[in-house]
Amino acid sequence: MVDVIKNRPGVLFVDDEANALKVFRRAFERDFLVFTASSVDAGLELLESETQKISVVITDQRMPQRSGIAMLSEVRRLYPEKIRLLTTAYTQVDTLVDAINEGAVYSFISKPWDLNKLRQEILSAIESYSTANEQRSLLSGRIEELKQAVLDEKIMEIGNVAVNLSHYVDNALCPIELLISKIEADLHDSSNTLAKAEDRATYLDFLKRIRIHIRSTSSQIARLHQANSRLNPESLTKIELNTIFQQAMASNQVLMNGKNIRIERLPGPAECHIWGDRERLVDLFNFLLAEEVVSLPESSCASIGISQLPEQNAIRITMEDRGPIPNDVSPSHLLYPFNVRSGDPRQMGVFLICAYFIVRSHGGRMETHRREGGGVQFFFDLPINPMDSTKIDFHN
Repeated sequence: MVDVIKNRPGVLFVDDEANALKVFRRAFERDFLVFTASSVDAGLELLESETQKISVVITDQRMPQRSGIAMLSEVRRLYPEKIRLLTTAYTQVDTLVDAINEGAVYSFISKPWDLNKLRQEILSAIESYSTANEQRSLLSGRIEELKQAVLDEKIMEIGNVAVNLSHYVDNALCPIELLISKIEADLHDSSNTLAKAEDRATYLDFLKRIRIHIRSTSSQIARLHQANSRLNPESLTKIELNTIFQQAMASNQVLMNGKNIRIERLPGPAECHIWGDRERLVDLFNFLLAEEVVSLPESSCASIGISQLPEQNAIRITMEDRGPIPNDVSPSHLLYPFNVRSGDPRQMGVFLICAYFIVRSHGGRMETHRREGGGVQFFFDLPINPMDSTKIDFHN
């Protein structure tokens, strides 16, 4: 059963007269969730502990140690969204007008009270609080939407530049690999005086490492191009994400074993179905696992989970680790290509941008957060059906 009292608007009344507190509670406890305090300090302590429930603060002007205006000024500083009312039996007009003009007091109520008028004042204050709260929420949500939209566009622009640049890089690597092949052939020729026999094995091993790095770079460039391509609606099929995640884990086990990287599963449902491009979604998990392997120190642990967002008709993939991230780097910058967490210059830093491209192509969103105590957390939210997707709200 819903607690009706709990859902009523909260009103804090502060007065050093015990009888006034009793009268107020008896008059309004059926209408509001009433909190009372007999001193300024007690009122501020109660407001701190019950701030989520209290919308309106009412205090008597004449209080021991500190006046009602002094208390409401403090409330305005600490909780500017609360509506503040002052009750007084004294005609200190200048003081009251100044308090209202400075914003410390929303309105004042004369003693002795007319309970009906006081009730209307409180209801008016609650309505003002609710309206202002809604406006703040809408403004805050809009600001977050704009920030995310700007970030999305920035990442897409940088990613597209990276794709275009990578084409030229890949072309430049082709003649280098041909040159390496020629040098290798010469080194294998015993009649060639290019190197002494005892040095040839060292040179060949060095060239082999360069070739592996070139081919790895070319492979990553090809994946970047593929991830950035448009999604074909005809390629969409119903996919169970836990199954393809396990397939990706099996495919990357040797890679993870090489650095003793352990991937733990976060709690989630046994099955999560989504409509998508199977090949790309398999690549999404491959990119995420590869990102953890290249970014984390040896013998590290990361966590990946798949959960449902029923209100948004979406699926969330969560990835979190304790990997290195400099204090002066915003987590969102990790999405930029060529931004490498590990500090290894041999890595291109394209795995996250590839993952981002795949998520975006499915109508989804990606967000990053710095974890308390170190590390980073990634959210990848994907609509269950990309063709019917609406904007996913990260702040819901």
